[in-house]
Amino acid sequence: MKKKNLFGIPILFACFASCTQIPKPHYENGWYHILSKQKDSIAKEPIVTVKDFISLRLDSDRNGTCVIVGQISKHKLKKWADETEKAIGKQIAFVLDDTVITNPQVNARIESGVFQISSHDYDLKNIYNKIRKEKIDSIESVFKGWDKDSIYYSSKEKADSLLFAIDYWEASEWVDMSVNPESHYWWGNLDTATYNKLESALREELAKPNFSSRAEDYMKSDAYKRYKAYLCENADYINLMFQGFLFTEPSAGLCGFLVDDIVKSRYPTAPSIRAMTTETDNQDDEMFAKLNYQKAVWRLMNKGRKVKSNKQ
Repeated sequence: MKKKNLFGIPILFACFASCTQIPKPHYENGWYHILSKQKDSIAKEPIVTVKDFISLRLDSDRNGTCVIVGQISKHKLKKWADETEKAIGKQIAFVLDDTVITNPQVNARIESGVFQISSHDYDLKNIYNKIRKEKIDSIESVFKGWDKDSIYYSSKEKADSLLFAIDYWEASEWVDMSVNPESHYWWGNLDTATYNKLESALREELAKPNFSSRAEDYMKSDAYKRYKAYLCENADYINLMFQGFLFTEPSAGLCGFLVDDIVKSRYPTAPSIRAMTTETDNQDDEMFAKLNYQKAVWRLMNKGRKVKSNKQ
């Protein structure tokens, strides 16, 4: 009878197990929702990350225990408030180096943007220094290649304090305006009186009760036709629309359809504002998506201005 070799079977299973091992997920340092009461059940996307912090200090709580107190950027305040409201009665986690440092229970909506990190298991002074360094490094990366102020060389401590206090999003936008001028649009004096009259008439039209639930019906109104025609003939006024109610209202609703119709009538290759904001679930993230939409439209406007200038 022929003997069967069984020694290769455990090796085969061991190899299969090691080859199919699921890698541990990597988390960007910041605050996350906890999906269950277990500390390792962390949401995939962060609520806010370290680059969203604008202040951080070591402090003591009522019991004299060391804590870290921080503040969220004003550009993420609404998101922080909305997400903490969703977490009332539940826990959120601050994750650093893929480790849950603290997982406090949320008792109320936090509109101030203030947060606190406490822990009996980790060295908070070391954690404070790590967070501080990461935020400073993020700002330095934004200004990489730029000349540094004399204070940077005279006092590193003072320079680091100034860098940490810089809002990452404002710094990024300021640098982008400098290095990508085609993504920003500059306009001169505009006839705001005529524009405001047309916009007010459109707002009144849209506010009429029980008019319709279809965007196509609103597009047939005289007030909308006059407003759209004015912007299509005078592209600079699209910038005033970006500051008005059509743009500030949620893009998933009627206003998003109207903005798309107006902009695409003037610039057929423009992206859809509804498509660019569809993945957002809070006002702050929608604001950033709208900014990217504006830049895409501004690039088309600058291209059109350049073509017009070359013809003259």
